Amino acid sequence: MAETYLSSSLCRNKKLEDSIVICSELASKNVELSAPHPFRTMNELRNILRKFRDDGINFSLHNYFPAPKDSFVLNIASSEKDTQEKCNTLINQALELCSYSESKVYAVHAGYLSKAKANSDGMFEFDDEQYSYKDALNRAINFVNNISAKFEKNKVHFMLENLFPSQARNSSLFCNIDQIDELMNELPKEVGLLLDLGHLNISSNLMNFDRFKFLDRYLEKYGERVYEIHISENNGLKDQHRALEKDSWQLKALKNIRETNIKSNYMKDRVYCLESRNANIKDIKTSISEINNIIS
Repeated sequence: MAETYLSSSLCRNKKLEDSIVICSELASKNVELSAPHPFRTMNELRNILRKFRDDGINFSLHNYFPAPKDSFVLNIASSEKDTQEKCNTLINQALELCSYSESKVYAVHAGYLSKAKANSDGMFEFDDEQYSYKDALNRAINFVNNISAKFEKNKVHFMLENLFPSQARNSSLFCNIDQIDELMNELPKEVGLLLDLGHLNISSNLMNFDRFKFLDRYLEKYGERVYEIHISENNGLKDQHRALEKDSWQLKALKNIRETNIKSNYMKDRVYCLESRNANIKDIKTSISEINNIIS
């Protein structure tokens, strides 16, 4: 029976061990390891993950985990050699930790169109100067093509997550179905997808397309490659990572996804993760219960 995972980003800047305990208690031992948490060495992380796996905790790994010693924005489309090398190191470390955590999935953002830094609230601040879209796309394609075989060899699904524009401009790849097609058409079929419904809400609002029409086309084309789904609420302008609102459109979207799963026999072991960083415990519990009622 499928049950909802809870992102450890709920426990912003808390020790990893404490975050795992909190999230596992709220989500019946299902935890997505994300960011931000204080830096730990790889040896420390191996021991932590092994201990919690022995205690029956189920893990998935995501994006900025493990936390690098020196913070940076993970951007596989970057033109900077140093950033590309840091991305490669972090992602290879994540793959190693997948074996200790027994995670079968790991996703990254598809990339950004300019240099960026993270603010104290976790939101990105982009440089005024932008890369060529074509050049950024090609760098992302090359990066994924160079690393995906390692994940396939280790039986871990490497995934790309859909992104969203800012109100000022589009600073990201992979925001609408055409952009997703452009990138996925150049990648091996083993590369999977993480569908972020919160990101979809922003993209559909700022790029003026219908969320449910997007989902129909996306699932028809890529349903068997969607290994994880992120769920969180926002106002359609910023990635606020709130708990679900009453009668949220995302609950309807999850029902549509479930119907597609049954019809096509997709992903009985797909990860569904509540990625709500800015919510109280009561609302977290309610959201998890509502999602479980649909996916189980």
